[in-house]
Amino acid sequence: MSWKRNYFASGGGAAQGLVTPRTMTSIAPSKGLSNEPGQNSCFLNSALQVLWHLDIFRRSFRQLTTHKCMEDSCIFCALKSIFAQFQFSSERVLPSDALRSALAKTFQDEQRFQLGIMDDAAECFENLLMRIHFHISTESREDICTAKHCIPHQKFAMTLFEQCVCNSCGATSDPLPFIQMVHYISTTSLCNQAVRMLECREKPTPDMFGELLRNASNMGDLRNCPSNCGEVLRIRRVLMNSPEIVSIGLVWDSDHSDLAEDVIHSLGTCLRLGDLFYRVTEERARQAELYLVGMVCYYGKHYSTFFFQTKIRKWMYFDDAHVKEVRQFWSGAGAAAAGGRCSLQQLQLQLLPDRTVLCVTLNTACVSFFGLKYLGFIRSVHVI
Repeated sequence: MSWKRNYFASGGGAAQGLVTPRTMTSIAPSKGLSNEPGQNSCFLNSALQVLWHLDIFRRSFRQLTTHKCMEDSCIFCALKSIFAQFQFSSERVLPSDALRSALAKTFQDEQRFQLGIMDDAAECFENLLMRIHFHISTESREDICTAKHCIPHQKFAMTLFEQCVCNSCGATSDPLPFIQMVHYISTTSLCNQAVRMLECREKPTPDMFGELLRNASNMGDLRNCPSNCGEVLRIRRVLMNSPEIVSIGLVWDSDHSDLAEDVIHSLGTCLRLGDLFYRVTEERARQAELYLVGMVCYYGKHYSTFFFQTKIRKWMYFDDAHVKEVRQFWSGAGAAAAGGRCSLQQLQLQLLPDRTVLCVTLNTACVSFFGLKYLGFIRSVHVI
């Protein structure tokens, strides 16, 4: 049973209103991306729409002018070209062929993202970020890049270390540092933790979202005491930087999971970095609040994307060449969409200027507003 559903059904949640920011980001009208029969480019189109609509990425990428060019396999050049078309082209549907071709040539040896073959949108998103790092940074290693102009590491990367501390004998494991571009969480763990948190509290609140994600990501992640005293310990993950964009990947145990609606109702619109990890070391990260702005969905071997467009302050739905405002789309055609079998794959959360709060509430109306009651599973979320 969904804790969000119970909470708001009982009238416990207040609507989160829209605070209009003083300045809005300049962005061209929404455009679709072509995907002809046999191209199977929906995974790339979804990743591309995410990058374009993330204001922080778009503004930062626009400022980059020099790079290590790889000619016909240059992902940087292909991205620059499609971004220019997003901004200046009068066409409503743009081809993503050049980027698809560059991606295929770049990963030919690994046999990933090849022409005409379907692939994973979240992995495509991660690899696009890493290729941008390759093109603009002089540091070849992906785990220690400190270049100030490296967008993937300065804006997206979560610099972490994990460690076990035994409360019984006091033993401490050596800290293991690592960097992640996407924070993956099991949807089964997410729903199980939501139920457990409900059992421990009189009334759930929307700010439980970060704690819920932390508990779900740590569920089942146990280690033996480093001194072998017999204790079994949970790993503590510590965030050492303050990313401006957080990507959350949702991992599904099955393509036919019955947890779809509960996952949707478990989502919040605001995430505090201090709630997501055991500890954060930077004061800026402790104070940071990121807001849900994007969702990548999967249904029937096909990806599509929802994104909040800050200039017009509306959620938009991107299905390759088709672009629709969410409210209009779902009121007119929601019943025909996906039938509850579409999975949410990835969530995007992002810092918003002037404390802009998205005009959404986590109640039944919000679910209808997103159209998610027809969708089913989210595979990824982007928070900014």
